[in-house]
Amino acid sequence: MTAEQGNAGGRAVIGVEPFDAGSHRAIRESLARRSRHRWTWITRPGRAWKWRMRTAALELAEDVGAALEATGASVLFATSLLGTAELVAAIRRLAPRRSARLTVVLYMHENQAAYPIGPSAPEIARRDVQFALTNLASIAAADLVLWNSRWNAASFAAAMRRLLRRAPDRRPGVLESLLPGDDGTAGAIRHGIAWPPVEPPPDGIAWRGQGPGDEAPVLQKPVRVLWPHRWEHDKGPDGLLDLARRDAERLDLRFTLLGARGRAVPRAIEILCDEFAARIDHAGYVPDRAAYWAHVAACDWVLSTARHEFFGIAVTEALLAGCLPWLPDRLSYPELLPAEARGLTPAHPPPEPGVVRRALARHLAPAMAAASVARIDAEIEAAVRRRAAQAMPDDLRDGRSDDVAEDLADHGAVHGPHDGTAPAAAGPVREPPAGDGSIRP
Repeated sequence: MTAEQGNAGGRAVIGVEPFDAGSHRAIRESLARRSRHRWTWITRPGRAWKWRMRTAALELAEDVGAALEATGASVLFATSLLGTAELVAAIRRLAPRRSARLTVVLYMHENQAAYPIGPSAPEIARRDVQFALTNLASIAAADLVLWNSRWNAASFAAAMRRLLRRAPDRRPGVLESLLPGDDGTAGAIRHGIAWPPVEPPPDGIAWRGQGPGDEAPVLQKPVRVLWPHRWEHDKGPDGLLDLARRDAERLDLRFTLLGARGRAVPRAIEILCDEFAARIDHAGYVPDRAAYWAHVAACDWVLSTARHEFFGIAVTEALLAGCLPWLPDRLSYPELLPAEARGLTPAHPPPEPGVVRRALARHLAPAMAAASVARIDAEIEAAVRRRAAQAMPDDLRDGRSDDVAEDLADHGAVHGPHDGTAPAAAGPVREPPAGDGSIRP
């Protein structure tokens, strides 16, 4: 367990991150660095995620209770690998005075109802539904639920509706009322979309191709392709191998594979690295960020073959660094791309790459760390005000919800993604267009 203090000003917030690694850690660090609120983070190492979901809430309850008393915080910011309902129940005993006025904000990095599982057995036999139900209980305990993409929210709602239909003697509609809906709310629980903070590429790499007439070449040969994903089944290594066999010679592709390895390297990656060794510029995790960005800057396209992506921080980083998108029409990717950037491939490049890069820069601006954190800050503040208004007598409450809506509008937090505009922190949750999900050659 570690604790760190954020900025000196603003509202006191206790952040709890039971899986402090990868994108979870990156987002925590951006919030601690850039937020106007005063954060105290309580964390656990990023390993054994199933045990973190089972036990972290009870293991960390005393630390959270002590932090609430020490800081006077009125906000608890929890993340999706935490049993938030268990934590809230435990701290009622440990910090009863503080917990009575606590505003609970839940940030959903991922969900366990729609997360793809390994290929070794039929899904219904392998998925532990308790993890999905833990997500649902966490939602029930929250005053505000922020999802990192519309796809994350929509896929959870759809999967949970299917799952809940299996429950014996269920009361139809009761648990479903907790799910995100088309109007962005679910009963007493507010749901919204807040893209995660993505730290900008370093100077000299960011915004490549943004100046007038600055058209970085994409028709040059060889074509350098970045695949920035973890080496695990859910990132589609089989699809990557199929694509390489189909297109590597025909399009003169060279590959850079930057993801971290899992416990076991997928067989498709092993075959790829052997069969296409002469076409691979780098394969493996790069811990040094300067070296990582150098690899990204050397590539022309960023490719995904993923079966799962709830947002796509590595893909977004590559797009902000000037890579063109070779992305499927599925998962969260339609949200990341403006109209000018969709359906592109090395075989079908844009006539004016600079136009696409500039459109991507505009579209992804809300994901840039400073803007994203400011939006999350505004959502936290609005959630606190809504909870305070709900605790007031009816004759004093009139007009308070309108004030909150105006505050969110001032921070760009009530408009959502539609027709190529960038998603912001709140708005209706709807399932994105299905598409055929294919990777075009």
